[in-house]
Amino acid sequence: MQQAGAVLAAFCSLALIPSVAEGQSVAQGLSDLLTQQTPPPQGYVRDRAAAEATFGTVAALFQVELSNLPVVSSSGGFVYRFNPTFGTAERASDSFGPFFTERAVRNGRKNLSLSVAFDFASFASLQGADLTAGTFPTNTARFASQVLPFSVDTLSLAMEKKTVTGFASYGVSDRLDVGIAVPVTRLRFSGIRVNTFDGVSSLQSRQSGDALGFGDIGVHARYRLAGTAGTGVAVGTDVRFPTGREEDLLGAGQMTWRFSGIGSWERKRIALHANGGLGFGGFSREQFWSGAVTVAAGLRLSVVGEVIGRRLNELHRVSDVYSPHPVLAGVETMRWLPTDAGVHTVFLVTGVKWNVGQKALLNLHVLSRLTDTGLKARFTPALAVDYGFGF
Repeated sequence: MQQAGAVLAAFCSLALIPSVAEGQSVAQGLSDLLTQQTPPPQGYVRDRAAAEATFGTVAALFQVELSNLPVVSSSGGFVYRFNPTFGTAERASDSFGPFFTERAVRNGRKNLSLSVAFDFASFASLQGADLTAGTFPTNTARFASQVLPFSVDTLSLAMEKKTVTGFASYGVSDRLDVGIAVPVTRLRFSGIRVNTFDGVSSLQSRQSGDALGFGDIGVHARYRLAGTAGTGVAVGTDVRFPTGREEDLLGAGQMTWRFSGIGSWERKRIALHANGGLGFGGFSREQFWSGAVTVAAGLRLSVVGEVIGRRLNELHRVSDVYSPHPVLAGVETMRWLPTDAGVHTVFLVTGVKWNVGQKALLNLHVLSRLTDTGLKARFTPALAVDYGFGF
């Protein structure tokens, strides 16, 4: 019970932080970073429409990516079933389960799981290009008869996201679980944009932003259709409510739904799990899948490996597109525009779950993105504490 109290106290201390942003919104700060312009060199006119087009493309991509990061599994680490022979509850699995992939076995009737998870992501690249080195081109200008530009705007951007999420999952019956996830997120960015015109550089904009508040709160239900012990088939549904501020990139601004199928196979210390499903609402429809292997390395330790795949229909690849300058004849300006829709993202998850005492678990994992499309944080480490109750 002491561990549970510590878990709840940690989450409540963060959840009670007021939901405020410092100064302007994150979206407005990014807009200023990408569109503010100083007076141009004599005889030249800057193409503001190109800068605004780049901002629109980048902002939409950021919103889709930040509101669709994978969410950890709803099932608790300790799962139970009723043994009619002895009239008592017993462990239904030797494993503590995966991190993101759901397993078919449920918590068990009147069993409550509480957890608090912390994760950190630092975004370093966009479409495979480095965002932090000050070399990412946002807009360029060239003469129509030439390939090399005479004017280039380059961006240096640092963005990080820290999230503490409180989870609760309750076994209504041995087959049915319901639960809730409440994220509190801090999003920070700082960046500069520099224009280099005929070899002479000038600062165009320097911006920073810091937003703190609730993300999109989610509720879920899982129902086991068939199976025994750790092997079986289940279905699930998730609903996320638009509680995160869209203007600060903390939420999608719309309700989202997910429907999933869950399959598990377990023999002694090894378990395999597979999920697949569809998502609707929010910024993007999605199709998702995942697979996990868990190994019970001992009575108190599980080793986990997972692969997660998603196709976000409204997440686009972006390309540099040149168009005639609106004022200057014979000059073309570049802006980033969305091209092919429906981008696949794939993540690798590795980690361990350690039973540190009684019904308390310490969970450590790293989420690694294997694809370069979109806004990318190469590694996202996470730490969680999970505690189970039986009534």
